[in-house]
Amino acid sequence: MVATVIPTWQEAEHIERCLRSLIDQTYPSQLHRILVLDGGSTDGTIPIVERLIEESETSGGPRITLLDNPFKFVPHARNMALEFLDSDVEFILEMIGHAWLPPDHLEIRMSRLHSIESDIGKKLGGLGAIVRKSDLPLSQVGKWIESTLSCRLGGSGQFARFSKEGPTKIPPFTLYRREAIEDVGGWNEHFLTTQDSEINLRLIQNGWPLWRSPATFVRMAKRTTVKQWWKMGYRYGFWRMKHVIDAKSRMRIGEFLPWIGLSLVAGLAIDGQSWLILPNFVWPILAYVSALLLVGLDEAFQEKDTSMVAGVPYMLMILHTSFSVGLLAGIFRQGKPPNDRV
Repeated sequence: MVATVIPTWQEAEHIERCLRSLIDQTYPSQLHRILVLDGGSTDGTIPIVERLIEESETSGGPRITLLDNPFKFVPHARNMALEFLDSDVEFILEMIGHAWLPPDHLEIRMSRLHSIESDIGKKLGGLGAIVRKSDLPLSQVGKWIESTLSCRLGGSGQFARFSKEGPTKIPPFTLYRREAIEDVGGWNEHFLTTQDSEINLRLIQNGWPLWRSPATFVRMAKRTTVKQWWKMGYRYGFWRMKHVIDAKSRMRIGEFLPWIGLSLVAGLAIDGQSWLILPNFVWPILAYVSALLLVGLDEAFQEKDTSMVAGVPYMLMILHTSFSVGLLAGIFRQGKPPNDRV
C-alpha cells in the first residue's frame, strides 16, 4: 500500500495535472491512496481537488482525501499525513502540487525498490527518481533556469543528471518506507525548507539506506522569472545554513566557494601585486567568468540553443549570489516562511 502525500498552497495552475498523473497510474488503485493537505489556498485549488476526488471515485481510481493543513508548511503536512494514514500504508511517496508523473511511475518505482532491497539484502529507507525538465511551454528565462538547475555549477542535488542507480544522500521525490520515517520520528517542523535533506540525514544515521534510480522520472514546474529565481536561491542558502548549523556533516565546501572567492579577490586587491600586466585580483574573476562561459557553451551544445551561452552564466551568477547571501543571513536571522512562489 502506497500513499502519495501532496502539500499544497495556491496550486490551481498545476494541481489538476498532478492529480491526473496519479489517478492514471498503472499501479493497482486499491493499493494507492492520495492525500492532499492544503495550507489555505484561495486561488481555486480546493474546488479542483474536490472535483477530482469525485472523478477518481467514479472511475475506480485511487481514493483521494483532502485535509486542511492549518500550519501551512510542508513538514507539518507530511507529519499530519503520517498520523492520518491507516496502518496498512507501508510506503509514502512525497509529491508537490506542481509536479507530475508518467503513468507507469509507481509501478516501476516499487519494482526497483524491491529489486534493490533483494540485491543488497536490506530494507531501503527510501528510493528517489530523476527529475527531468518541464514539458510545459517556457519563456527564455524559464529555459535558462531549467538548464542552470541541472548543470555542473548549478543547483544539482535533487535536479542532478545521473544515469546509474545507486546510494545517495539526496533522493529526489522520495518513495519512503513508512517504518523508516517513524523510526526517526517524522519530519522536523523547524525546517520550513530543506526538511527532506534534514530527515534524509537522520535516516542514513539510523542505518536506513537511501538510493536513487533513473528508471523513472518526475517533471515539475519551476521558477520562470529572475525575481523568483533570486528568492529561491536565497531561500535555499538560508535554510542550508540552518541545516549546517544543526548538522555539521552536511557542510559542503563548494557551497562556500563564492565567499571564499570574494575573500581571495579582496585580499589580492589589497596586496596590489600584478602578473602579466593584469592586477592579481583580476585573475580569479577571469577564472570564474571563464568557468561560467564554459558551462554555458556546454548547455548550448546539449540544448541546441545558442542563448544558453549567455543565459546560463547569467542565471548562475544570480544563483551563486543569492545563495551566498542566504547562507550569511542564515547565521544571523531567524527562519521566516518562504515566499518565493508568491
